[in-house]
Amino acid sequence: MKLLSSTGRKGGFTLMETLLAIGLVGVLLSMFLTVFVPARGMVQQALNRQEAERIAGILRAEMSILRPDEQAGEGATSASDNQFLSPFDKGFFWLQHSRTPANAIVVYSYRADTTKSQRADGTYPTVPASRNVPGQGNQLVSIACPLNDPLHKDQIKDAVGPVFLVKMTQIVDAGGGKFELAVNPGSINGANSPDKYVSSPDDKNPWGGVVIYRADFYHMSPPNPARYKGKSWKRLGRPMFSVNLSFRR
Repeated sequence: MKLLSSTGRKGGFTLMETLLAIGLVGVLLSMFLTVFVPARGMVQQALNRQEAERIAGILRAEMSILRPDEQAGEGATSASDNQFLSPFDKGFFWLQHSRTPANAIVVYSYRADTTKSQRADGTYPTVPASRNVPGQGNQLVSIACPLNDPLHKDQIKDAVGPVFLVKMTQIVDAGGGKFELAVNPGSINGANSPDKYVSSPDDKNPWGGVVIYRADFYHMSPPNPARYKGKSWKRLGRPMFSVNLSFRR
């Protein structure tokens, strides 16, 4: 009878070898997650910050210009022939109209139909989402305007990407080198119209030429203006992000 050698064995792993392999994989996976997860979070934060700056830049740029034949809107006391006199008047009026979400400023992007004539304010009409084919007679543009703007309110439903509603609250001098938010959004301390927002050489208030404010950006979901009638800012919860901005004479 031939005896089998005790040193010979069939191919495979013992239980101990399997457990060691699992432990090694677990250690490597833990090391990978320790490095990868924070890095991924930093990249995401950078992307979010970049997007916030882009959206805030759209609002800043729009409040520094006057579009052709741009209508001032009801209640703009400094308007002539129902048009703004200057970008400062426009910014003043827009800030005042952010008292409630239904009248506030909205920022979004849409596909403009470049095959059609420009509208009175120099913008192109939108391409309906149902026949939106990128690159075919249209271009992606970004805009900021009042939510109830008659020229643009019907195209918000065809926006490309997120739509943001903006609450503007003036930053005022609290004395002693400190600054604070005004009590109510949409209010401007010391004046109810741009022509009265001035300071004399003897005035200790240095705000005659500039209005500094905080812009809070709320995500409109869904982007339906009718859903915001009668709502307060508190009912919208917390903003997605906030930026300090200004407009000047």
